Amino acid sequence: MVRQFIFMASIYALASSAHSATIRSSSGATAHVADRAAGPFRCLIEKLEHVGYRIQFMGGYRRHGSRRHSLHPAGLALDINQYARNVTRPRMPRNEVAIANSCGLVAGAQWSSRDSGHFQLGGWPGKRFAKRNHRHHGMRRRFVRMQR
Repeated sequence: MVRQFIFMASIYALASSAHSATIRSSSGATAHVADRAAGPFRCLIEKLEHVGYRIQFMGGYRRHGSRRHSLHPAGLALDINQYARNVTRPRMPRNEVAIANSCGLVAGAQWSSRDSGHFQLGGWPGKRFAKRNHRHHGMRRRFVRMQR
């Protein structure tokens, strides 16, 4: 818990010292993100639009109102066409995770507690979700062996 707090504090410090960049889709939707995250997010936007996905609105940097452990206050996360957790209109393409990963981003859709439409800079894939997913797969393997 303490390690996680220190890690998140260091991310916020890095991002707050960085300048903000504005990213824009071809439809005119804009969002503010940290400078160091602008390149990967531009890559994501270009690839989504290349497969025909229309971006109507985006949410990047948010100073308050975000959940605990969110990277939005640091400008390192972006929501695209997201109305609620795991609810996007229009729906994200099926290869959303592959597109995000190819740009060096983590997609919320790859977490065990899915969050389609949420993307964040790699390096913090949401350990809480990864641990839960890892334990689940280990238990499943044991259960399958017991059935044989």
